[in-house]
Amino acid sequence: MEHCKVSGEEIISNHRWIFRNPKKQYATCIKRIGRNILYAWVDSTKPVVLETFESDLVKKVLEDSKLENKPAYLIWNLEHVKEITYAYKQGIVDFLYNPSPPLTCVVFYNTAQEFENTAQIIQAIHPSGLKVLFAENYNQAMNIILDVIAGKDPSPNSNESDEYEELKKTYLATTARIGWLNILNTSIPLPPLQHSLYPFFSALSFLQKDLAEQTKRYKQKKLQIESEHSNKVKKSNVLISSIENKKERLLQEFANEKSTLEETLSLRRNQCQAIEATLKSRKPELWKIMQDVGSLPVDKRSKKQILDVCTQLIESEKYQKKTDLPLTSADTEFLSLIHKKHRNLDNRELKVCLLIKLNYNTTEIANHYAITKRGMESLRYRIHKKIGLRKNLSLKNYLTALAEKLGN
Repeated sequence: MEHCKVSGEEIISNHRWIFRNPKKQYATCIKRIGRNILYAWVDSTKPVVLETFESDLVKKVLEDSKLENKPAYLIWNLEHVKEITYAYKQGIVDFLYNPSPPLTCVVFYNTAQEFENTAQIIQAIHPSGLKVLFAENYNQAMNIILDVIAGKDPSPNSNESDEYEELKKTYLATTARIGWLNILNTSIPLPPLQHSLYPFFSALSFLQKDLAEQTKRYKQKKLQIESEHSNKVKKSNVLISSIENKKERLLQEFANEKSTLEETLSLRRNQCQAIEATLKSRKPELWKIMQDVGSLPVDKRSKKQILDVCTQLIESEKYQKKTDLPLTSADTEFLSLIHKKHRNLDNRELKVCLLIKLNYNTTEIANHYAITKRGMESLRYRIHKKIGLRKNLSLKNYLTALAEKLGN
């Protein structure tokens, strides 16, 4: 069990009384000495800048020690502390100006030279009822706390005059209100014009006015930027809405066009089926006519013409199935001829030959098959190769020449 070497009271530790900096650069630790004295220090191997005031840690120690709203005292070892951030300063002020200050007296010791001015400002700004004092070492700090508990006045004797000390405290407190609390309208009591400290207070007054003007301009600029941003957002929303409406309109137009095409396709399919059914029903009749014509006592020339017409109708049905196109008699004759000459051509290639003969260009045929123009060119190349044409001969010219032989 550990005891304080000055007061002789027990030193109590708790694993909950440690605050670790989020960046893991240091840890703030607290122990309790006796019933109501807290001892705080920064655990670090190098000088640090304190970033977040540990108010929750202090409150936790007070709560665990059942010291809420009871007199409590704090000794703060500032070894390794070289400076504190603006956020830390604000945290100190918020803590000290709590409606129910949980501390009666705070004593700092091991104050680094860089931190001394900050510590003096903390001393100057502390609220009434809270003593903020400084010591050179732990023993002196503990004796100050013991004097406060005993009701003695531990304030050190100053070589400065009471007037100077009061002005110094006012100056530091005003600086904290302007810089730490951002209270830019705080009253600055100026000493007489001939006073040696008048220039310092006057400079502080001018600084206060300049900061107030800068803050005003900043707020105006902020409002302007917010307004411009709001207008840009509105314009963007209008543009997005316009694009969305256009998208919906195009989708609706596409859906309508698709529906129309589907209806047209269905109608054409029904027409083809009707034609096919008609031709299929007529085919037996055509064969019967051909048989009957063969036994008629007519001249051979007339008989041949009738038989050729019947044969052409039968062939038209056959090639119409292959090409899925409504065919004229000339188209049927052409397909019959090219099929006889080039039996290695499949149904699609026969259809392409007919479309080429009918002066459809490559793009139109590609659209008909729903393939790319390049794919159609590859198909024409295969037909060219299957027919056996030389490279310098045109497929279209060859097919046109075949049609001319038929008198088409």
